[in-house]
Amino acid sequence: MDSVRQWHAAYTGAHESAAFFPRPDNALIEVTGSEREEYLNNLCTNRIVGLTPGETTRALMLNPTKGRVLADFLVAVTENALWLDCESGCASTVEALLQRYYFGQEVEFRNHGDEWSIGSLQGPLGAEIVTRAGATPPADRVGAHIETKIGSTTVRIVRWADTGGAGLRLWTPKTSAQAAVAAVIAAGAIPGDEDAWTVLQIEAGVAAFGRELTEETIPLEAPTENAISHDKGCYPGQEVIARLWARGRPAKHLRGLRFDTDRPPPPGTLLAGGDKPGVARITAVGVSPELGSIALAFVHRNYCDAGTRLESDNLEAEVIDLPMTTVKA
Repeated sequence: MDSVRQWHAAYTGAHESAAFFPRPDNALIEVTGSEREEYLNNLCTNRIVGLTPGETTRALMLNPTKGRVLADFLVAVTENALWLDCESGCASTVEALLQRYYFGQEVEFRNHGDEWSIGSLQGPLGAEIVTRAGATPPADRVGAHIETKIGSTTVRIVRWADTGGAGLRLWTPKTSAQAAVAAVIAAGAIPGDEDAWTVLQIEAGVAAFGRELTEETIPLEAPTENAISHDKGCYPGQEVIARLWARGRPAKHLRGLRFDTDRPPPPGTLLAGGDKPGVARITAVGVSPELGSIALAFVHRNYCDAGTRLESDNLEAEVIDLPMTTVKA
C-alpha cells in the first residue's frame, strides 16, 4: 500500500472502523508502595486519591513557579500499583520529578520503557476488533482498563480516546508486541501513520504533549479539562493555575485554523490580525479530506473568536472553534 493510500485508509478507518497507531515514544512507569496514591496526588494536576482498581485518569506535571507543562500521562490503577502511561518521551522527566520530591515516603517507582510497547487503536469498532483478536475489551466507560490476552500474549487494554472519538490504548510486552499487533490488524484494524494521526488530532482539537503542551504552555490555554482538578489541593504549579482559573482569561487559546490554499504554512508560522503582527502561532498542520488545509494554533484572546480572519505572507486563515469535526467544509 503506497503512503497516500495508507494515509487515507487510516484516516477513514479511525472514523468508520478502527486504525492502529504505534506510539513508540510512550513508556510505562510503575509506582508502588503504601503511600503511592498520596505521593502522586501531591505532585500532579488531577485527583489520584480515591481512584479504584480498573479506573484511569489523566494528569500533568507542571513547572512549580510558572505553571507550564513538564509532563502528560495517564494513571491506570491496579490492586498493587499505579501505572503511568507517559506521553511522547516524557517518562524520563516524570521519573526525575518523582525522584526529586522523594524524601523517604513509602513509595517506589520503576521505568518499564524497555519492556512494554504502547499502541493506540482509534475508531468506533475498536472493541469489536480486539474481541475478534481474542481479547476481552474493558467496560464501556472512559478510563476503564483490563488485563486480557491476545493469543498467548498478556496485554492491558485501556479505554482512551486519542483522536476525538472512541479509542483504546494497548500495552503489550515488547517481546511479543509484533505478534499481538499482527493479530489486531488481521482482525480488521487499519495500520495507521503519523500524518493521519496528526490530522485526526487537529480535527478533534487534541492538544498533544511536545507539540501544543510544552514548557511554554500553561495548560488552561489548551483543551486539558480532563487532566485538571480545581479542588484537589496543592501541587507544584497549582497557584498559577488557580489564579488563571479565577480570572478566566488566558492570554492565548488553542484554536483551529482553516486555509483556502492547497497546503497550510508550516508549524511555527506566525499570523497577523489586521495590522497586529504575531497574534497566532501554528503548532500542527495537515490536509483533511473533509476540511482541506487545517492547523492548530495558539491565538491571542482578542482574535480567537470563530470567523476571525488572520493572515501570513498573502495566505489567509479563518479561526474555527474546536473540535473542527462539527464544522462543515
